[in-house]
This record gives sequence, C-alpha cells and structure tokens, in this order.
Amino acid sequence: MKTKHLILFLLFCFAIKVKAQTTSMASGSGIVLSTDGYIATNNHVVDGGIEFFVDVFTNGIKKSYKASVIKTDATNDLAIIKINDPTFKKLSILPYSLRMQGINVGEKVFAMGYPRPGLQGEEVKVTDGIISSKTGFQNDNKTYQISAPIQPGNSGGPLFDNSGNLIGLTNAGIPSGENVGYAIKISNLNNLLDMIADFPAMPMKTTISALPFTEKVKILSNFTVLIRVIVPNCDLKTPSELFYKINSNSTLEEISKLFNKEGDNYRTDGISYYKWIFCENPDTYVDCWFLGNKIHLFMKSFKNETCNSNLNDNVYKLIKPGLSYSVVCKIMGGEGDKYRSDSGEMLRYYKWFDCNNENLYFDVWFLNDKVHLVRKGDISQEKMLFGK
Repeated sequence: MKTKHLILFLLFCFAIKVKAQTTSMASGSGIVLSTDGYIATNNHVVDGGIEFFVDVFTNGIKKSYKASVIKTDATNDLAIIKINDPTFKKLSILPYSLRMQGINVGEKVFAMGYPRPGLQGEEVKVTDGIISSKTGFQNDNKTYQISAPIQPGNSGGPLFDNSGNLIGLTNAGIPSGENVGYAIKISNLNNLLDMIADFPAMPMKTTISALPFTEKVKILSNFTVLIRVIVPNCDLKTPSELFYKINSNSTLEEISKLFNKEGDNYRTDGISYYKWIFCENPDTYVDCWFLGNKIHLFMKSFKNETCNSNLNDNVYKLIKPGLSYSVVCKIMGGEGDKYRSDSGEMLRYYKWFDCNNENLYFDVWFLNDKVHLVRKGDISQEKMLFGK
C-alpha cells in the first residue's frame, strides 16, 4: 500500500511467516464496538488481507476467533470487522461511549494497543499524553496530533480521554518526531457505523469515569484486541545473498529486478528511500536510500542473524578507534551483520546483537577499515520504520 503522505509511517507490524513463500502474517490493534463482536481498526491493517483473526484478552486469558471485514473507509483509514467464529460468546456490556465533541488542546489522553507483539509480548501496552493539536499531519482535520507515544502495531488501537470515553483510533506517526502521533477522530468512525444496517446502538454513557486510572486500564484491556491478518506473500527469499549483491553503483531498477519486486517508497524529498521486507524472517528488511538516481547508502535488519553473548561493558571498552574490522571480529567472536556501505566501501557499518537479550546491540562504524565510532543501544527504546 502506498501512503498518501510518505513522511508518515503507518503503525502496522509484520509478524510471522505462515506458508512458505506464499503468505505471511501481520498484526495491528482494535477496539470492541459491540457485545456481538463488531470491532474497529485501521483500513491499512486489513487492506489486502485474505484471512483475519482477533485475539480477545479477558482478564488476561486469551481467546482467538476468526473474523471478517464488514466495511472499510480507505479515505479515513478506518475499517469495521466482525467476529464470525462459532466458538465466540457475547462479550460483556461496553463500559465506554463515543465522545465526538468538546475535545480541547492540552486535554489528557491515553492510547492502548499491541505494538510488535512478537518482540514486546502479548500484553496490552498503555501510553499517555495530551491532545497536541486538533488537526493532524499538514492540517488534516480528520485527525488529532497527540503526544502519547505510539509504535508499530498500535494501528487501530483506541485513544481514550481521561474519563475513559473513546475519542479516536491511533494510526500513524512521524519517524523523526519525538512523541508525535496521530489518531483518527471518532466522528469519522461514527459516520462509518451509520452505514452498517444491523449495527447495534453504542452505550450513551461511560461507566468508568470515576474509577482510578489503573482500574480503567484493567477494564478497557478486556475490549482492546490484537488483530492478526494473513497477507499474500512478502518480498524476498534469501536475505543475505541478495543483500551482498547490492553495491554503490546499484540503481533502483537493478535492485528491484534483483528482488523481483519494486520496493515500497517511504520518502521523497530529494532523497528517495525504499524498503523491501523478507519472507524468511519477519524482522528482516533492506533499506536503500537514493540521492538523485544514485544509491547513497543501504542498510539491513536481519534480526539476531549474528549474536554475541558477551555484549558487556568490558567488551565495549575494548572496541577503540583505529582497530580493523578483523580485530573487532576477534574481540566479538564472530563477524557482524553489515548494515551500511557507502561509495567505494570507505564507510561501513556493522551490528552485533546480544544472544540473551535480542534488544541489545553494538554498532561499529569503520572508515577505511578502521574503527571510526562504536555505540551500544537498545532496540526497544527506538522508534523504527515499519509499514505495509
């Protein structure tokens, strides 16, 4: 799917490979709208899907159900799905209502969802903040800008006001923005619901307003769902072999031919940025950045392809400026994953992951085969680019 504004990233996660070379599974979030299984999410979560599943967590106990798409609104990035599983039993009465008016800048809000469940786990995540603006990206009046941190996988998750009223669905963010997210206003969802003939009436009143925040979250967790979508195929088959065929002279056309697919374009402002996602490993991808028609840099993320159990401070201190790549490999006990190579191989960038904690890594940058800089980081603290 091509986004309307390429600077935005949609908060959608690729999760696991389902059938060899044919389908893969992706995930997003959603909010229950009726006791009989109507659920709201983002259109980009279900767009192109061939099968749909909903994980409902009731007091921490998960039950998974088949679902189908009932109605979509691509313009507002909204979708209504419905559980159609014979094992499904009606849910309890919704404790929230839709609040469509009187929402002010500076008002406290909180978002709920399931960002990157394969990495961060299947426990609902809660972030809070404020309404930063009543208009979204480029003054879009269909969305709010919010400061509540949101991540890939939050797509379609609910945004509540401080009283527990449903006021929006989170759907996008800006990679370079600190705590900048966007949520679709609930009035747009209400318009979509009006088009469903048998949709039951929503509660007129929120019943959890007076409860402490922790109690609100506990109750609302029972209605915030994880949505899994089977999508046709993904992009690539053999990440390492293909990646090392890219060089500083590769053109977009040559790379697209190599990968047998044109990459998804995420940015155009003089620098073009394309991403390919691999089938073999859901956390693998290749980024290629072009300045004009010439490749400027290329990076990969082959999660835990190379790991080292000794990524501690003592090892970190041994990696000093001036050391060659071969010396660093001896210190690390193996070669790193190559993430970047600039023209002429002058600047190269390798990454080592910790085997015991997949979030921890060392980055080592080499200039003319000498260590130029080294850093350690934690993926869970980073905002990464994902999308469909």
